[in-house]
Amino acid sequence: MKKITAFLAVIVSLMLMLNACSSNEGGVVSKTDKTAAELLNTVVNSIDFPQLIDVTDESRIGEMGIDLSIAEDYAVVQQMLSVDVVEVIILKVKDGEVGKAVEALEARRESLINDFAFYPEQVESANATVVGSEREVAYLICHVDAAAAEEKLIEEINVG
Repeated sequence: MKKITAFLAVIVSLMLMLNACSSNEGGVVSKTDKTAAELLNTVVNSIDFPQLIDVTDESRIGEMGIDLSIAEDYAVVQQMLSVDVVEVIILKVKDGEVGKAVEALEARRESLINDFAFYPEQVESANATVVGSEREVAYLICHVDAAAAEEKLIEEINVG
């Protein structure tokens, strides 16, 4: 009986360890060593973007609906000219804050669609916006080829 109990204890321990290593929900989440700026560069270099400007003013980012108190690191860029609706937001969030970050980014996505997209190209870009998270990184990519950029971003987050 002691051997069976010991065996079951080992099995349970192994199952818990596997769950912690493979789950982003409730398990241990390994963090990427990339900075938000490095991840942003991956996105910007993955597809053809128009000329972009860095958004560093925290109050301006707050006006986008992003609460930077949940972020350990962030990087934000937007199109330089208002003829385009293009934006990338990368948030490396504090433990337990991914859901809150994704919720804010979803609200920003809706704002881009409803408040900033007027011309057909803008509507197409805004409607193609992706919002998601991987590990401790939450992101918004507003671009007609956002899905392709998202794929490269996820690859970069999971390198190493």
